[in-house]
Amino acid sequence: MEYGDLVVRATPEGSGVRTEIEVANTYEHDATYSVQISIADGEGWTAYNRFWLQDVPPGQSRRDDAVIGSEDMGPVPQTPKIYVDEFTPIADRK
Repeated sequence: MEYGDLVVRATPEGSGVRTEIEVANTYEHDATYSVQISIADGEGWTAYNRFWLQDVPPGQSRRDDAVIGSEDMGPVPQTPKIYVDEFTPIADRK
């Protein structure tokens, strides 16, 4: 899924959904990004995670990943739905 300068991928695993994000800094200064992603199955299984990508240089990208959710929540969605709850870039103004 693409959301402006953000790309999100979600892959089911045995213990949750591996969620990978990548942001591209299109600002002229370093930027920090606060990104909250929710993963759901459309039937009640929903999990979320907040990612912080700090000091991304201008013109470059940065990635992060995490397993979201757990087996305790029920069966892991095999076709996860991705929601971008928050995408907040904070650009340095130096």
